[in-house]
Amino acid sequence: MTEAPDLIEIELSAPYRVKGEAARGQSVWLLARLWHAQQFGDGAVSAAALRLGFPGQNNIRMLISRAFADFARWGVQAGWGAARGRPIATLPLNGRSRGPFWLTADMASRLRFRAAGVEVERDWLEHFLGLPREKPESPAGDLSYLMRDMRFWQQMAQAIRDEYDGFGRRPSRQVAESFHVARQFAGDDFQQALALMKESLALRRSAQLDGSRSALKRLDRVLDAGSVHHAHPTFAAMACIVKAWERYSQGDADAARTALEHLQTSPELQPVFRYNPRVRFECLNLLALLHKHAATSGAGAARQRDEAGAALQALSGALEAAYEADSIDAAQHVAANIGWCLWLFWQQGLVDPEREQRVGAVQLQAMRWLGLSEWICDRFGYGSGSAWNLIFILRIARGNCPPPRSRSLSAFRAQQPLALEDAIAALQPLHASLSPAKGFSRWSSAAVLALDEQLAGNAAFPPLQQANLLLEAAWFLLHEQGAGREAADALSRLQALLPSLRRGERSFFNSELQRLPIEAPLTDIRPEK
Repeated sequence: MTEAPDLIEIELSAPYRVKGEAARGQSVWLLARLWHAQQFGDGAVSAAALRLGFPGQNNIRMLISRAFADFARWGVQAGWGAARGRPIATLPLNGRSRGPFWLTADMASRLRFRAAGVEVERDWLEHFLGLPREKPESPAGDLSYLMRDMRFWQQMAQAIRDEYDGFGRRPSRQVAESFHVARQFAGDDFQQALALMKESLALRRSAQLDGSRSALKRLDRVLDAGSVHHAHPTFAAMACIVKAWERYSQGDADAARTALEHLQTSPELQPVFRYNPRVRFECLNLLALLHKHAATSGAGAARQRDEAGAALQALSGALEAAYEADSIDAAQHVAANIGWCLWLFWQQGLVDPEREQRVGAVQLQAMRWLGLSEWICDRFGYGSGSAWNLIFILRIARGNCPPPRSRSLSAFRAQQPLALEDAIAALQPLHASLSPAKGFSRWSSAAVLALDEQLAGNAAFPPLQQANLLLEAAWFLLHEQGAGREAADALSRLQALLPSLRRGERSFFNSELQRLPIEAPLTDIRPEK
């Protein structure tokens, strides 16, 4: 008669212990997560889910190696990879950290998880693991939900309409405040979280990042209650995207990627990504920006080309998803991103390295995409009052003008940026985005008009957009008119604005200023320390 294998006792209350001996907390957590997946999930834990469990852990590979060493010492056999039917002893160690990770049913049956000596229930374990918990169902025929005050839904409808009406183009917090008002009438966690998520997004889109982070922190507290995710997977997916945007805005690209990877691989959320075009757009659009960041980060030519290709592929998918979702606002966002990325990657040799496309052809095609975005903004009232499309159009127009060998003003003015007339002709039937009414009598006048609107209080561009407009105005004024008073004024305003920017942003502008002709009226440019 074969003896039954010994049970393995795991204590989840601090200090963690396995078989009566002190144990590493991360290894205990991973073992509990694997057991939960085997008992209640699809049987496996993805590497993305593991990274989400340890957001501050930079070296996940080391964590996995230590955990598997601990498992071996405890007598636990855990597997990895897609071939769950293979004997664990035959699995290749190479690539183990890529997951997914799993336990066999026999192995899981030997594990006993306790807290303070008492075997834990599923709800307690899911709280320990930080997993969303099931929301109890209301009894059939319960009218309490439908008998509530309807002011939340009224205010939410008003806020959404405000957004559609283009209130985000105004220099105010109006859209975010509309969602804030709706939140005051929230009657449950879902309503509270929905209003907070939309408020955070509206604040981020209007460059009010501190307010966006504050709303997101409140959203996290609501989501920690665990009553929203399972009942509303689409909402949970959007909340995941909001958090990814927050990580991206803080410069933590790896954490943002991890959140999006979780969205695309989680058994609960992956169907939402696949079948909900709005979620798919939001995910792919941000993923494209993350690929763009990696493509321009100087990580090596081969990887940068791969990242650039991945960015354009993600943008293509985002464009299709935007139209599938009937979202005009999403369409204008992704069109602008396509236009700028197409030019940026081509200019840096990350796409079309053999230069099968002429510079003028790429310039005009990139402008067409930006023209589509601007046409949508003008026609339907979207855009949130941003100057980025104008900035990108101006930068692309002079993108065929590398700094001349001589820094003389005459050599600078001898360069030939894209002719405005050629751009207008190429943008038909979207040429209204380059109309004289928007300042396009000359390239410089478009930037000057936007800056005048800022001074008049008709626009509220964040400092970074102002700085970019001033740079483009100065470049084209120097090119068109020479080192005159208008160019001097733009350069003076730009240099006065630089201290309000982040260090990396200041470095970019100082580098650009040093490429201007020596006759350009500049004060001393001090290198960043």
